Amino acid sequence: MNTTYGQEWKTYPYSPEGGIFTFPGDEGHHPEDSVEWWYITGHLQGMETGTRYSFMLTYFYFPYAGFDGFRILNLADEDGGTFFDDMEIVNYQELATDRLLIDAFLVFENRNEFWKTSTNSEGQLIPFEYEISARSNAGSIDLEVTSLRPPIYVGDSGYFKQGADSYTSYYSQTRNTVTGTIVFGDNTEEISGTAWIDRQFGMFNTLSAERYEWFSVQLSNGMELNIWNLFTGDNQLPDSPAFKHITIVKEDATHLTTKDFNLERLSYHYMPDSAMCYSQSWRLLVPGFGIDLIIATQHDNCEVQRPFRFYEGTTTVSGIVNGLTVSGQGFAELVKGYEPPEIYIYPVENSIWEPTTPIHWELINPDDGRPLQYTLEYSTDTLQGFHPAISGISDTFCIWNDTPLPDGQQVWFRIQGYNVDTTLSGYSNITDAVVQKTGSSIDEHSLEHPFMVIYPNPADNFVTIRFKEEISYFAYRILDISGKQIVESGRNSADKTAEIDVQSLESGIYILKISTGVRDYSTRIQVVE
Repeated sequence: MNTTYGQEWKTYPYSPEGGIFTFPGDEGHHPEDSVEWWYITGHLQGMETGTRYSFMLTYFYFPYAGFDGFRILNLADEDGGTFFDDMEIVNYQELATDRLLIDAFLVFENRNEFWKTSTNSEGQLIPFEYEISARSNAGSIDLEVTSLRPPIYVGDSGYFKQGADSYTSYYSQTRNTVTGTIVFGDNTEEISGTAWIDRQFGMFNTLSAERYEWFSVQLSNGMELNIWNLFTGDNQLPDSPAFKHITIVKEDATHLTTKDFNLERLSYHYMPDSAMCYSQSWRLLVPGFGIDLIIATQHDNCEVQRPFRFYEGTTTVSGIVNGLTVSGQGFAELVKGYEPPEIYIYPVENSIWEPTTPIHWELINPDDGRPLQYTLEYSTDTLQGFHPAISGISDTFCIWNDTPLPDGQQVWFRIQGYNVDTTLSGYSNITDAVVQKTGSSIDEHSLEHPFMVIYPNPADNFVTIRFKEEISYFAYRILDISGKQIVESGRNSADKTAEIDVQSLESGIYILKISTGVRDYSTRIQVVE
């Protein structure tokens, strides 16, 4: 395979077709944008020892408190698992706008570093070749970097809306060779390897913007992937290009961006100090391109703690593309952390529990990146011990109609919620009740709940819902007492009152599940002819 993919692009000026960028100008500084960064990661190997290393270097332009920005340098021994990170406040003694030339003065270290485009003996720029020199107390890198593929724009043109209120200009250089020297602890040796370069500039705040999970992937079949998944402030994952997209670089170096993919989180892990939990492995499915990959971080300690906490480390990649087995490597940048579930179980109405009455609860801190299952637990010995009643519940209610508990038994209930690998789990509060096996009829004229009143009950034609607060819409489902869905509605307009037609239902007891987009609620209704 010809990994240089032709040399017609290795010239200045160069403007990729369909994008907004022109080189070398867009490799330089964009003073009109509030935030900008130059980012490079690499997988390296020592020429003498064979040790595998990795690095990440980022220079941020983010003026604050009289300084120009900050620099982050990560160094890792991939074989031994040792990880060092270093953040330094910088002022830029030179930050060129017409080319890549970063001369960064590390304020508290009183020394300089640089990242610049290489020049020939006549002082002319060598397109898409770079020199880097950066160091910390733990080690240093002095590198020469050469791009093997042209820059690709992320998004339809390289400019796109990022999240709810921001915008960004974004391009990547997805395959580069690296040579040079690394100092790691007491060891100094020549290295070679590969690198990935990202460039972003725009209007967004890296300290307070929506949290994200980002991945670079270099595959053995010549493909590269730039995967970006952004969460809203309340931990939702909208199906929108402003919040999720993947840029796919094909074997011939052409590329495109799509939002039609699914990223399933398979496992999670805490940092060594247990303060932060990140996702650890993912399954990536891109059906339109035959992509089915497993991405997994290699170490559990690669966390940057200043100026904010985030994970930045190497990944392994394996799976299938168009029916053929592939492998690969990459980096994960995880700004999104995860918390154990907080659950509130609603008190049993009137402290009398019938086995056909649903027990329902609310997830206080929902998170689309942390799907949960639940277990209903019970105690009959004054909270001395709890036992599982029903496990693997995916909804926020359940019916324990085959309970062995006798009539008149005092019982305490709680809910355990847990994610796919049980790294994140939590218990609800406890509610108590007395078991009452009184048959299947309901004789209340109305059902009073914290957020609504439902009447009449029993009902023969319509069930009326009167909400205690104004809502913009609601949806509902009706299930039989075994949990089988009978009726499902779409989005329904509502003010404070809504009606549900039950004329088509046979006489019996049903579960009515209501969602307003803010809260979910379940109750039992009776239909009569």
